[in-house]
Amino acid sequence: MHSGIKRFFQFSIGPVVGAAISFITIPVTTYFISPDEYGKASMFLLIQMLIASYVYFGLDQAYTREYNETTEKRNLIQNAMVIPLLIATLISLLLIFFRRYITVWLFDETAGTMLIYLLVISVYTLVFERFFLLAVRMEEKAKRYSFLTIMIRLMVLMVTLLFLFFGTRDFTVVVYGTLIGQIMGDIIIIILSTSLLNVKNFRLDKKLIRKMFLFGFPVFIAFAIEAIFQASDRFIIGVWSDYTELGLYTAALKIVGLLKIVQSSFTSFWIPTAYRWHAEKKEMHHFQWVSDMVTGSFAVLFLLILLAKNSILLLFTDEYAGIVYIFPFLCFAPILYTISETTTLGIVFSRKTYLNIYVSVGAVITNIVLALWLVPIYGAEGAALSIGIAYFAYYLLRTMLSNREWPGIRMKKQLCTIALLFFAGMYNTFFTDYIYIINSVLLGIIILVYLPIFKEILRRRG
Repeated sequence: MHSGIKRFFQFSIGPVVGAAISFITIPVTTYFISPDEYGKASMFLLIQMLIASYVYFGLDQAYTREYNETTEKRNLIQNAMVIPLLIATLISLLLIFFRRYITVWLFDETAGTMLIYLLVISVYTLVFERFFLLAVRMEEKAKRYSFLTIMIRLMVLMVTLLFLFFGTRDFTVVVYGTLIGQIMGDIIIIILSTSLLNVKNFRLDKKLIRKMFLFGFPVFIAFAIEAIFQASDRFIIGVWSDYTELGLYTAALKIVGLLKIVQSSFTSFWIPTAYRWHAEKKEMHHFQWVSDMVTGSFAVLFLLILLAKNSILLLFTDEYAGIVYIFPFLCFAPILYTISETTTLGIVFSRKTYLNIYVSVGAVITNIVLALWLVPIYGAEGAALSIGIAYFAYYLLRTMLSNREWPGIRMKKQLCTIALLFFAGMYNTFFTDYIYIINSVLLGIIILVYLPIFKEILRRRG
């Protein structure tokens, strides 16, 4: 277990430093760009996120599932990339053909067609980035993974700064900075991973592709629905409000990036570890300990962020002051997603990935119905509340369906903890009186409940 915790912290270096670099970008961009322009940029990058959700077609998850069961690693990754690259080509042709319609729809202008061409390039480089970083993760090369993660974030920051100082200070600064920086970082990853591109002994293994497709396709359907889940709140804000409100909502999401640091670090470590433990037939209490550790740690981090929320506002101009009431429930997305990564293992171990479809559909319906009801009343705060409740439904469905397929994770302590966090989120969104006292008391309760686990973490770290 000691070596596992050490690898976790090594995997954490990249996401932590990368997120710190991204966090530097926030006050720089929001200082020069109004919430309205920031909202426009978020819509374009939302399209990129949706494309990335579809282009892998679930083959990335299938690759990780097959990794420990094959000796021909290079042939495995090359076969896994065949379908995503074909899909990338199809998406690229559609983007180019409809480029003018897309820019008019997003920005009411056609001047942004160059952004579409950059988006097309990024569609391909994202495929290589995804699979090559997965290869590093599955090899459990934590330091290399961290270096590559930091490098991508650094590229985005550098290019964004160049455009800020030498370009027009509008939404295109954020988009150009993200796309060009991402592409440059991906090219470096491709160069450093040339051994995986060696096709000298490549053979198209139709049986292997079919096996991965059968595993990955249900995952793809679930991820595609999840993409709608993640995007629906911003689209609904765009319909019932304007780009200014959307800009505030997107800026609030940047604060949530503090928790996504831990989410990314943990999942990078946990996925290969969980598969290895399953192959080694580890006892259930190991999985339970990790699940409880994640729940307690995220609860503490969430409450600490709430206590420091006014300090975080110093990073933004007065135009963005409203984000302090938006971000609390947005934090539930990384919190409940990461906890569910420890409770959903019965689904992947049993290969019944089609169950993820039920999970995603349930979460999407919950989010859309609540957002349509709450956004017209509370605006961005209503969208955040709907996403928080929807992620609870996501966690609950994932855990309950998983527990049908294996011994399962005990949920009682987790549910009590989530209830406390929900109360904290509600109070910090809609109330201001005695806010520090409420947050401090809740933090004390969580620390006392999870104190034995925190002591165990410190003991094993030593």
